[in-house]
Amino acid sequence: MGTVTWVGLIIITAVVAFFVGAFVTKKQFKQDELKEQAEQAQNALEQYRQDVADHLASTGKLVNKMKENYDQLLSHVEETNQLLLDDKNKVPSEPFFSKETTEQLQASLKEREVDRSSAQAQPADYVSGESGLFAGQDSDSKTVKAS
Repeated sequence: MGTVTWVGLIIITAVVAFFVGAFVTKKQFKQDELKEQAEQAQNALEQYRQDVADHLASTGKLVNKMKENYDQLLSHVEETNQLLLDDKNKVPSEPFFSKETTEQLQASLKEREVDRSSAQAQPADYVSGESGLFAGQDSDSKTVKAS
């Protein structure tokens, strides 16, 4: 084997070593990149878990606070109800109107027409004829306007 053969063999070996090295380096680079992506995904998952845990803890606190407020409201309603029941039992209920006024109101209700739902019925505050401040002063008002 001559020098040319040895030089050719060295060149071929160098070229093959170059390609094998490039292939191994690319493979190693891809592995490092995948490893980094896996670590980033793991960190993101841990962060998400921490966020969910914080959210659940916050929600738990809010639910407990809402429960306490509900319990306070319920006890307040029970106390108020008890006070109202105690007041009702202590003081006899007094009518709004006196006995005579109530009797007069009931008598006037009986005198009214029973059916007020028809379209022909006059309203309850309708007055037939003259009434009010200007009743019977129609002629006086004309003279006042004329002068």
